[in-house]
Amino acid sequence: MRFLKFTIKDYKALSGTLEIDISKKSLLPVIGINESGKTSILWAIFAFDNANDDLNDGRHLNNVSNLYKTSGRGEPSIAAEIEISKEEVEGILNEIEKDKLEELSSGKGAEQVLKMFKGMLEGKNLAKYKKSLASWAEKIVINRNLLTREYDIRNIEAWNDSALNKEIVENILGQTPYLLYFDDFRDIVHEEMEIVKEKGVAKGWLAIIEQLFKKTNKEYSAFKLQVMEDLTRRSVLADVCKVLNNTLAKEWEKFTLEEGARLDVELQYFLKGDRPFLKLLVKESVEGNDRYFGIQDRSKGFYWFFNFVMKLEFNPKVRNLEDKDTIYLLDEPGSYLHSSAQSKLCEKLSSLSRNNVVIYCTHSHYLLDPDKIPLNYIRIAQKKKDGSIRLLSLPEYKEERHERRTALQPIIDALKIKPFLTDLDYQNVCIVEGIYDYYVFEMFKNGTVPIKFLPSVNAQSIPFFISLALAWRLNYAAVWDNDSEGRKERSKAEKSFGEQGNERLLLLPCASTRRKNFILQDVFDGNDLRLIKEELSLPHNTSFEKTIMLLYYSDRKQEVLSKISDKTTSAVAHIYQKIQESLKIN
Repeated sequence: MRFLKFTIKDYKALSGTLEIDISKKSLLPVIGINESGKTSILWAIFAFDNANDDLNDGRHLNNVSNLYKTSGRGEPSIAAEIEISKEEVEGILNEIEKDKLEELSSGKGAEQVLKMFKGMLEGKNLAKYKKSLASWAEKIVINRNLLTREYDIRNIEAWNDSALNKEIVENILGQTPYLLYFDDFRDIVHEEMEIVKEKGVAKGWLAIIEQLFKKTNKEYSAFKLQVMEDLTRRSVLADVCKVLNNTLAKEWEKFTLEEGARLDVELQYFLKGDRPFLKLLVKESVEGNDRYFGIQDRSKGFYWFFNFVMKLEFNPKVRNLEDKDTIYLLDEPGSYLHSSAQSKLCEKLSSLSRNNVVIYCTHSHYLLDPDKIPLNYIRIAQKKKDGSIRLLSLPEYKEERHERRTALQPIIDALKIKPFLTDLDYQNVCIVEGIYDYYVFEMFKNGTVPIKFLPSVNAQSIPFFISLALAWRLNYAAVWDNDSEGRKERSKAEKSFGEQGNERLLLLPCASTRRKNFILQDVFDGNDLRLIKEELSLPHNTSFEKTIMLLYYSDRKQEVLSKISDKTTSAVAHIYQKIQESLKIN
């Protein structure tokens, strides 16, 4: 079984209906301006599984009614479309029948069982349900009313026995992939945990620690510590701590949060009266002496790291290491990590999505690295005035006038940080107005063109990069669009750098002398732009900038470029020729 789609309706900050399709993409970064409803999306998905009701401090199930409507609003709900085979449904129906018959024959609770089972037997509903499997569609839609917290099956009209449906839903929920929610700091790490079961099971952080015991040794359990002899208990705790620290150290090395820092977490057992407790402590070596600190006494970066790794590696809901299709929901992951650690986290999320589904909300451009996160996977959350929210792909997104800060800013930042850090060590550099110029000239460049294109922020910023090129003693050229702004900025640059050679300062060259203005978009024949959009399945009204960006990061880039007309390739070749002449490259 696996989740295919979620449909959220009138939940908290989400008015109307919002559909999240994960059937084809296992990695879904969500960006958007503040208060655009990103966290509500994660909470709603998390709320689908009743096993999560006591987690997240129950925040996802408090005040669930829509905040934008006081009348005429629907009941808040979350529906999941689940892929399930005919054989799996048959197995569930057979198991329900077997269990109820066994309960009846044992005489335990026979009256209640008979009452519930009566409709199934007398109405022959089990037989009717099995018969309906002849045309089974390999999926089921289960809806949860988030006010009543009750479930119902939506897509199979013939299944109208509510008691039987309840049994089926419970069986399916026990087998569906897990929904795991990660919040940076609101989910507090419990450093002291009483070793006690609630309703027969371990809850919260004790459940995570119990899973750690089980992964250390199938026979180990925190609940057995109290009856062990002291030396045996110490040995068990030593084994558990070894597994814990090896796991943390392995992940710590990947994230490199603190250079040279030694990580050692200790698990201690103690009694309060006759009640057993476990305590988590961080042990550090200070001038050769051991010193102990609480988890919450460490940096926010470490606190997030510990929280993330413990839930990832020792989550009690994960049955075994081979489990797949788990859905990881992360709200602003790594907000307090420094940039290099966030880059490592980006790699981790990408790799985690190979066998699972990862949905995360972020404002960080380090978590949108286009080399690791395909741009067509990113969704922009846009809230309308009526409170409804849409998740839009990059080509679909159009900013509203009232949005003062662009929701696309993290993507813009992610695209701009890539080339600059390493490109100034290249001998021949051509400075261009922006990232889209960089994409165009790098895409069409063949191996014989010994030029590195360096994007500025805009036409006005080119002189700053010229200054850097001069400081590094690079052979440089600079190219502005041949429009009014470009001509004005080039003229200003001539006054500043004229003595360095005006031949290095170019307006975008065009083979035609009849054109007054010539900008980057004019390099492309209109038919070629239409071709690119068709090849990448983009809407016809996708902007030039988005079209170029999505082509640059597309797996089909070379294939699409091979179909571009001679008219466009000749225009680009003319520009290359002029730049090479400016750089005095043969």
